[in-house]
Amino acid sequence: MSLPAKLGKTAPLLIQDVLHHDPASPTRPQFNILKDVPPIFYDKSSYPDYSDSNACVHRFITKPHQSVLPANDSQRVAGARYQVSSVCQKCRLHLELAVVFKTQLACRPGTVHHFCYFPNESADRLKTVTRSPGQALEVYVYSCTQTQCSATVHLKLWTPLIKPEWVSLLTDEDILKKRVDDALALEPERLEGIGRPTPLVVLTHLKTYIDNALYDEQRNRSINIMNKKFTVCFGTGGESCKELFEYLGFKLANDRWEPPRPNTKALKPYTDPLNVFLDNISFEILVLISQRPQHETEGQGASIAFTPSISQFNQLLGTTDYPKTRAFPNNSQLKAPFYEHLGAVSDMSNELIIEAYRQQNKIIPSRNSYYLRCLRSIGHWRDPVDGKTINDFVELETTNGKYADDDVPDSYSYFNLDYYRDFSISDDAIIGSFYARLEDTPNDMEPRKHLWRIGDYRKSEKIKAAAEERVTTAEQAEVFLGVHADTPDDFVISMYTAKISDSPDSKEVAKRAVRLIADSRKSEALQHFLKTGEAASAQMDIGDAFRLLQIPDRSVDDAAIIAAYSVCCSEAPEQIDTYRQALAVIAEESGSAVIRSMLVDDSAPANRALLDWPVGLRNIGNTCYLNSLLQFYFTIQPFRNMVLDLDRYKTELDEEVIRNKKVGSRKVSLLEIQRSQKFLVQLKALFNDMITSPDAFVTPTQELARLTLLSSSSEAAFRRKSLSTHKTSELGEINGIPIMGPVGPPAPIPEDKSTPSSSSPEKEESAKEDAGVTPSTGASNELEPGNASDQTVVPTVETKEVTSDSSETSITPEHPVSEAIVAPSRPPPVPPRPAPRVDNEQLIREEVELGAQQDVTEVINNVLFQAQCAIKPTKIDADGNQIDLIMDLFYGQTKSYITAMNGIRSKNEFWSDIKVDVATGSRDIYSAIDGAFDRQKVHVDGADAEQYGAISKIPPVLQIQVQRVQFDQVKKSSFKSTHHLELKETIYMDRYMDVPEHDNMGLYKRRREKWAWNDELNGLKVRREELLSNNESLPDLFQDVRDKIQDLMLMKDDPEMGDDALDIDEGILTHLSNLEVMTRKELIRIDSRMEQLTHLIDHQFADMKSLPYHLYAVFIHHGSVEFGHYYIYIFDFEKKIWRKYNDSEVTEVHSTAEIFSDRNIKNPPTPYFLVYLNDGLKERLAKPVCRHVEERPARTTSAADSSKSKPSRERAGDRSDVEMADLPPSYDEAQRTAPDEKVISTGPAAMAKQKLSPSPDRKRLKRKGAESEEHPTVASKN
Repeated sequence: MSLPAKLGKTAPLLIQDVLHHDPASPTRPQFNILKDVPPIFYDKSSYPDYSDSNACVHRFITKPHQSVLPANDSQRVAGARYQVSSVCQKCRLHLELAVVFKTQLACRPGTVHHFCYFPNESADRLKTVTRSPGQALEVYVYSCTQTQCSATVHLKLWTPLIKPEWVSLLTDEDILKKRVDDALALEPERLEGIGRPTPLVVLTHLKTYIDNALYDEQRNRSINIMNKKFTVCFGTGGESCKELFEYLGFKLANDRWEPPRPNTKALKPYTDPLNVFLDNISFEILVLISQRPQHETEGQGASIAFTPSISQFNQLLGTTDYPKTRAFPNNSQLKAPFYEHLGAVSDMSNELIIEAYRQQNKIIPSRNSYYLRCLRSIGHWRDPVDGKTINDFVELETTNGKYADDDVPDSYSYFNLDYYRDFSISDDAIIGSFYARLEDTPNDMEPRKHLWRIGDYRKSEKIKAAAEERVTTAEQAEVFLGVHADTPDDFVISMYTAKISDSPDSKEVAKRAVRLIADSRKSEALQHFLKTGEAASAQMDIGDAFRLLQIPDRSVDDAAIIAAYSVCCSEAPEQIDTYRQALAVIAEESGSAVIRSMLVDDSAPANRALLDWPVGLRNIGNTCYLNSLLQFYFTIQPFRNMVLDLDRYKTELDEEVIRNKKVGSRKVSLLEIQRSQKFLVQLKALFNDMITSPDAFVTPTQELARLTLLSSSSEAAFRRKSLSTHKTSELGEINGIPIMGPVGPPAPIPEDKSTPSSSSPEKEESAKEDAGVTPSTGASNELEPGNASDQTVVPTVETKEVTSDSSETSITPEHPVSEAIVAPSRPPPVPPRPAPRVDNEQLIREEVELGAQQDVTEVINNVLFQAQCAIKPTKIDADGNQIDLIMDLFYGQTKSYITAMNGIRSKNEFWSDIKVDVATGSRDIYSAIDGAFDRQKVHVDGADAEQYGAISKIPPVLQIQVQRVQFDQVKKSSFKSTHHLELKETIYMDRYMDVPEHDNMGLYKRRREKWAWNDELNGLKVRREELLSNNESLPDLFQDVRDKIQDLMLMKDDPEMGDDALDIDEGILTHLSNLEVMTRKELIRIDSRMEQLTHLIDHQFADMKSLPYHLYAVFIHHGSVEFGHYYIYIFDFEKKIWRKYNDSEVTEVHSTAEIFSDRNIKNPPTPYFLVYLNDGLKERLAKPVCRHVEERPARTTSAADSSKSKPSRERAGDRSDVEMADLPPSYDEAQRTAPDEKVISTGPAAMAKQKLSPSPDRKRLKRKGAESEEHPTVASKN
């Protein structure tokens, strides 16, 4: 038995339906749009019409004392209740729309809530809500169906409190005239000359009584029944309106009407029933006042102010600014309710419509085919451009086996069956028609598709089993079970169990599928399952997971779990798979989004051709942003080609080159050059893997991580410290036998006094300097490649007549071996002390962990510095610094101007990135970059001076570092600033360039104007904060003080309180009124000027667009200062898509909102490093996809065969394809503008370009479908 269908709708549709739902409508009992699932639409003529032309389309206004909203859209307090209370300005229907978030999790940015109606919860809530006598109540409870969103909506609707007969009593002019005539007849003398009140006056007096009771305890006094105004408004003694007054809480005693006494100091929003009741009455009267004709309101003075609720509904439900479409509804859309049936509205973007379709399918699976028809129709309604996303998605759904309900008749027709006689056709007849058609069809996919549709439509497992019977290969078996080639065996078993549980008739087919997969994999676990029906091993439980990660306390937070995982991975990299499994179990148990973000599904299929998609990089432990950096540098085509063709670029190691090599204004040593070339060799090996690997991801080595994250100076300091902390062995040895205690002297040897000692002071000092730092080629123990620096070097002594097995050249003795050995001419050297034993692998892991703690800018600078050290220059500048490919790609130059009393001076500085911050609040990218170049005050030579900067040379690859780690001076600790940085896809750098003061564009003048406007704007902001400090505006404060003083002055006219009155100068009231008017005008002037200045600043450089840079890469950090996860977004200019590189997973970004939008979550993912590319050169600079997949060589046991299989990959490096198009662009190109525009800056001379002749055996690689496109070939690991 299927579950009853539940109504689902998005937040915008819920608001729209609330506005159109009228409880008084006669059609409401038949169909309630707030809770009833609409019937399926087939055609207009047969579809029931539940509309009511007389129903009220509500216009709600807000009751502020019963409402509470979050401070901003992003702040959600777990368990807090936010609500908007309103009343309809037309029918006086009361509404309360409330949202409760069980946790702080809300819908992801770029989406909207999708609510599902819960009837049982609504009925339970209805029993607990209070209502006034005679008042009808409706309650609706909805919960958001979006993953992880915890929002629940409570909607309450009350009918009006003031009954129609009471409304007539207050507003009917005939009744009012009779009431006044009766009073005049009873007391003509006392009421002589009193004016006849209009309905507006009567309503106003009644509202005053209610408001005094609610808000002003001093004015909430009893009403004398002899009061003339009271008598003419409500009759003699109030007798005509007695029932109404008693309903409102008034009591008649001693010829006075005692008003209700609510708590006037009650907290907002009101929860006390009496306060809520009187506030509702006050607003109903206000609505009645607003409905009075204009002639009654003339001369009254005070205007009625309402706050429309619609904007607050949108704020509450997060629909203020959801993505919208450019398409507009047409007539066909208005005929069919497909938008409404998907729970959507017509102005939603394609992505939101698709998401609504997914959510509707989740809550009403039985309508999947109907909802696909709705979605397909909407795609057709929108033009081919606007509807493309929907149409592509519908096509993908049909490819995956989904179908629309109007496709079913076509499936019947495919087998020459009559859909409209479906009830009379048996399953066997349909299957027989299928097999008959199958014999005449070479491709069985089409008939099986139609048969499966019919089986699904009829809910016939027998028909569906026949459609799915063809499982003859491992690939078909995987499709049948819904698994993939790299799905773990235990999950294959789980999918088999689920399959036969859902469809018992398909058990034999499912078992055959498992057997095919087991045979294909040669899986003992699956074979064991087929024989015994039992899995070979059990799934890791939560206890095992915590024990494996060495976490004794299961209540620790996410940061501690991630830290423990990182430590385990660092200490035992070979066990990463097991640790990841443990972390996945913990993530599943805890539901932690942060822990899940550390994991990626390595078994998920790419579903893409390997040639067309980048590979991921496996997370090897606590290496922070390493994978993001490596992915980024791989996509920069000139840099990648340089690494792959390292032999052509690397610098020679001769003495003259080393002596003259100068990088970044400093000399570099031979050790630094060797280390840097080792780094590029490691990087080349990784790049080769990324190009040729047949896997979806590859794994960087720990050695590459160490060389990338740790600079040479940090490495040396760390190793000195590491070696100094290791204890030396307490064992000595004699003749290879260990002994305890000091080693004794060697056996006496005849001394030759004529031979000088080989241990001269100079040599001893040299040995001391070399120990532990400089690798020695004469060490007796052969070091592993790349680890020479890891060992402590022991000085050796050369002898003429002693040979060593470890020496590189053998020495032939001058005399036969049988001759007596001549005693040596000098004593042997003192035996060296035992060298400390160092675990090289552990040392590397510790160095990687230390490097991971470095700032990202330090690591990037380390990468660029090492690359420069490793390669030869293209030229040398005037200061002897090398200019090379790295400088031309990544380095710019700023000219800083300092204006002091003694004139203007300037200096040039090179940089590889522009540093910006968001410490003081959210800002856009221009405002952030402004901070790096705008005017600032500095102290020079004991006096204040002005400094600003301008770019004199701009690199093609523009890197921007977002400094998010700030220091709290109060808490004395660091914290991460999560303020939003608004990114732009294209920025124009003209405004920051260095130009002469007489330039035609007047850039220098414009910058001066903008600085002046900024100063003025900042001053206005300060003044505005002064006028609006402490959440209370100064004008309102003056008004409140004036009102209080006025109340004190009125006390002297009250006989009961006259003795307590104070004599106050009335001039104070005038002065306070003047201050109020003056400050309000000042606020208006400030707001107007701020808006004007903001417009001027935003458009000051709007016409300067000759130097565009396009956003290319966004490095993201998700977490806090202590821990977090890193990934990167990279744009593909060829395919026009963004990709997300999240360790081993590389996925397409379907909604750019996750990159550009302000996230509505606590501690959101934030960009910390940005890369923009010169727009005119971006296709040459960036090539994210570079693949030449090589099949793995077959396993052989022969060493000869093994050696033959190697050259295929090693020769790839020799075929590296580096032509003119691969060379980096010069500064001149990066700064060149259109021919008819002015060049605003001149860069250095274009980088030297050499015509590189390709290797004779180079082969060009061509991707399928792109015959003219060439891919660079690569070299394998060395």
